[in-house]
Amino acid sequence: MRRLFHKLVSLNEAIEIIEHNVSLSPRGIEQVNILDSLGRVLAVDVYASIDYPPFDRSEVDGYAVKAEDTYGAYESRPVRLQIIGSLKVGEIPQYNVARFKAVEIATGAAIPRGCNSVVMEEYTSRENDYVYIYRAASPLENVAIAGSDISRGELVLMKGTRITPFDIGILAALGYSSIDVYLKPRIAVISTGNEIAEPGQHLRYGQVYDYNGFAVTSYLRSIGADAYYLGIVPDDREILKSIVTKALEEYDMIITSGGTSAGIDDVVYRVIEDVGTILVHGLEVKPGKPTVIGVSRGKIIMGLPGFPFSAISVSITLLRYIVEKLSGIESPNIYSNLKARMTQRIRKDAGKTLYIPIAIARRNSDYIAIPIPYRSGSITPIIRADGVAIVGRGIEIVEEGEEVDIVMFNPVYREAVFIGSHDVILPLLIKHANIMNRVKLLYVGSLAGLIHVAKGYGDIAPIHLLHPESKEYNLPYVMQYKDLVLLSGYRRRLVIAFQRGNPKGIKSVRDFIRSDIRIVNRNQGSGTRTILDIMLKELAKELGISFENLIKKIDGYTYEVTSHTGVAAAIAQGRADVGICVEYAAILYNLDYMPLTWEEYDFAIHRDSLDEPVITKFIEFLKTGKTLEILKSIPGYDVKSNIGEIVYG
Repeated sequence: MRRLFHKLVSLNEAIEIIEHNVSLSPRGIEQVNILDSLGRVLAVDVYASIDYPPFDRSEVDGYAVKAEDTYGAYESRPVRLQIIGSLKVGEIPQYNVARFKAVEIATGAAIPRGCNSVVMEEYTSRENDYVYIYRAASPLENVAIAGSDISRGELVLMKGTRITPFDIGILAALGYSSIDVYLKPRIAVISTGNEIAEPGQHLRYGQVYDYNGFAVTSYLRSIGADAYYLGIVPDDREILKSIVTKALEEYDMIITSGGTSAGIDDVVYRVIEDVGTILVHGLEVKPGKPTVIGVSRGKIIMGLPGFPFSAISVSITLLRYIVEKLSGIESPNIYSNLKARMTQRIRKDAGKTLYIPIAIARRNSDYIAIPIPYRSGSITPIIRADGVAIVGRGIEIVEEGEEVDIVMFNPVYREAVFIGSHDVILPLLIKHANIMNRVKLLYVGSLAGLIHVAKGYGDIAPIHLLHPESKEYNLPYVMQYKDLVLLSGYRRRLVIAFQRGNPKGIKSVRDFIRSDIRIVNRNQGSGTRTILDIMLKELAKELGISFENLIKKIDGYTYEVTSHTGVAAAIAQGRADVGICVEYAAILYNLDYMPLTWEEYDFAIHRDSLDEPVITKFIEFLKTGKTLEILKSIPGYDVKSNIGEIVYG
C-alpha cells in the first residue's frame, strides 16, 4: 500500500518527539590514556590541581635581581651587584636575596625569594663574584609568575568538550595521565536501493555509485562516532529487516539512506514498523522532506533520503544534533555556527525550512553567503560549498544583504570575548549559561579590559573599579566611553590574607610597610590594585609622606600577579607574607584572613554586542535562580538585587 506524508514536522518538533521517546544520553564512560583521547568528549569537568607554572620561574638565562637595584644602569654606567650563588633548573632556591645582590639563574629555574626580575645575560658582564648590569630592569621582567597561566582550582576544560591536541597538552601540563571520556556511540550505516553500486564495481546503466554510505559514515566518524558501513542492501523488505534486526543487537543507532519516501518500492519505513515504532515520517525541510525516524529497543533508526544533498543536509543538522547528544556534547546547536549576509534575493515556500549550499567570503567585518545552484541529487554543490544556509519555516523572502544562519562543513565559530578582571566564579557562570565553547575569556585587569571593549576589541569587560574621588564602583569609568553600557553584576568580599595562625601578627594595611613583611600585589589596572593604592595614599597622607616614598618602604609592592588565586598561592608557598584577594581564593589555599571590604563586580558591554546571541544568553542567565544558587554556594559572594539589569547606557 502506498503511504502519503500526512503530517510533516519541523526540525524542532522532530527533536522534541525524539527526546520524548528516546534517551539521547551517552552510553557510558571509560578512562583512556590522554594520548588516546583526541576527539573524545570529556565526561568530567577538569580543574587545575596545580598552578601553571607551579612556581615563579625565569624565562631567560641571566641574573635574578631586585629590579630597584638596577635603576639608572646604562652601557656607559653599569650597576655592579655581588653574585651570591647560582640556580639551575630543578633546584630549590635556598637564597633570600638582599639589596644589591644577585643570583645567576638558568632558563626555567625557580626565582629566589627577594628577587622580582631577571636581567638577560646579554645585558651583563661578569668579573669574579660581581656582575655588571648595563640596562635597567623592570619588575617581573623575564619572570613567569606561579599561576599566571592557570591557577589552582580553576575550571580548565568543561565536561562535554571535544578534546583537541592542545587540550591534551594542557592535561599533560597539569599532571593528568588519563582522563574520563564518554563512550563513542556505535552507529551502523546501510545504503539501500537496487540502483546503488559499490565503488569499484562495473556501473550498469541506471545505477549510481554509493555516495551516501561513504559520505555519511565518514561524516559520523568526523564528529566522534564509531561508524561502520555495512554495505548496500537491495529494496527487499525481508533482507533489510534481517540486517536491521541483527544490527540492533550490536549498535546504538542505525542509519539508512534511500527508500524512505512513500512509494510502493520504498521499504525503509515498513521495516521500521516491523521492528519498532515510527516517530517521524516527513520533515518540513527542502531538500530532506522524506526523512523517517523510528525507535526500536530504545535505539534510533533514521532513514535518510537517497539524494546526496538531501541526505547531507539532514546529516549536518538533525543527525549531527542526535549524535553529539549521544556523544556527550551538552549543548549542540542544530541550526548554525555562523551568520552571513546573502548576496541575492531568495524566494521560498514559507511552510518549509530551505537548505541552500553556499560559498563564504569575508567583507570588512561581515561574512557574505554566495548561493550555489543545486538539485537534490547533485554532488557538486557539496564539493564546492563551504556550508549550508538555513532559511527557516515561516520566511518567504530573504532580501539581498539580509543575514541568514549558516552551518559550516568546516565549522567557523563566532566567539564572544570576555576581557577584564579575573574572577573564579565567572567561568562557572559561563559554563552554566551553556556558552563556554563560544566564549574566549581573557584576564588583563579591569582597566585594560574596559579600554579593550570600548575600542571594539571585545564584547564584555568584567570590572570592579573604585573611583578614588566619588568612592563609587565602575559607573564613573564606564561613563567616559560613549559606546559602553553597564550591566549590574554581583558583590564579592576582599580580604587581607596571610598564612594560618597569622605568624606575622598582621592587623591592617598599615602593616604592609613593616620591614619584616613582604607583600604580593595585583597587576596595575586591576580593581584590587586600585583599592590598595587608594588605601596607601590615605595612609601616606596620614603619615605626612608622599605616596611614592611610602611604596618604596613596602617590600613586594612591585611583586605583581594577575589573579586572586595568584595572590593566595604566593602566600601559601611562602613567597610573600600577606596580600589582598577575594575570600574564596584565601579559603581555597587554606589561608587565614580578615575581611577588608565588599566590592561590586559588574560588566561593561559594547553597545554593538548587546544583541549578539551569546551575550543575550549570558545576560538572561544572570537573572536566573541558578546564578543566585551558584553565588550563594561560594563563600564571600553575594547577589546584587538588580543583577542582570542595564544600569547605564
